[in-house]
Amino acid sequence: MRRLHATRRLIPLDRLDDYLVGWSRLREAAAAQGGRAWMFRGAAHQDQFIEFLEWSDEGEPLPERPGVVDARRALGESFSAGQVDEWEELDGGL
Repeated sequence: MRRLHATRRLIPLDRLDDYLVGWSRLREAAAAQGGRAWMFRGAAHQDQFIEFLEWSDEGEPLPERPGVVDARRALGESFSAGQVDEWEELDGGL
């Protein structure tokens, strides 16, 4: 089963470059741990972002793996922890 960790953050546009550096570290850490990471920006509100971490349900959750936890913590300390939601794949459909 696949799992998804979604984080919504409000990023001041004057700090966007710093945020993108931190996000890059998180994306690289997730890839190094066998996960996927991607981010979207609000179409109508360019200071709103949603980040996704995806992994298969094997072993430790991706957000708690080495490197990933540190990168997430750094983003949270610099830009707030944001609103976090955890999702799991619905096996077999509806």
